[in-house]
Amino acid sequence: MKKLCLLFICAFLFEAAQAQERVLNRGIINHNEESGGGERANSGFGVKGGVLFSSLQGDGKDMLDNLRSSTNWHAGFYSQFSLGQVFSIQPEALYTRREVNADDADRRFDYIDVPVLAVLNLTDNISVHAGPQVGIMLTAKQDDKEIDKEGLNTFDYGAAAGVEAKVSIFRVGGRYYRSFSDLGKFDAANANRALNDIKAGNFQVYLGFGF
Repeated sequence: MKKLCLLFICAFLFEAAQAQERVLNRGIINHNEESGGGERANSGFGVKGGVLFSSLQGDGKDMLDNLRSSTNWHAGFYSQFSLGQVFSIQPEALYTRREVNADDADRRFDYIDVPVLAVLNLTDNISVHAGPQVGIMLTAKQDDKEIDKEGLNTFDYGAAAGVEAKVSIFRVGGRYYRSFSDLGKFDAANANRALNDIKAGNFQVYLGFGF
């Protein structure tokens, strides 16, 4: 599954580069060029980044004393592919930093996340989006020291949904992501068993610009 995810990420980056070349050749700006039939192109590429507010769900939270929410960041690239005047598909590649803060330790996890979102344009400037997301954990740290990922689920999957507004080449949006996989593996002997039955969630606020 991890190899499949990596292959998907590489394919996305290649397709995004191809899309960039097509978009520049056509002169599309901000996905809003009108086609000959009066249909919005809804295609393009860009960069985005913002803050991320982490939260945890699951019964395993009881094993962490004084669990606290955390604020961190995410950044990356997106590409949008038109399916008509109203619908489009938007894959992204994001570097995401998540944290689990508690009295026993502060844990930090860095991921490459790849959401693939269906986009519904409500107006020329407002859209809603939803779809699946997969991710691979790159590093894990506890109290700023790198730890072994053996007892952690390094492959993450879940669903994301949100709303976005576009003004000229800029876009601003909010999105919620809920993981369906536990942070820790169910092994009583592993050092990260406190993360069993804990699923990550986060709310993202971002700013981007595109062409």
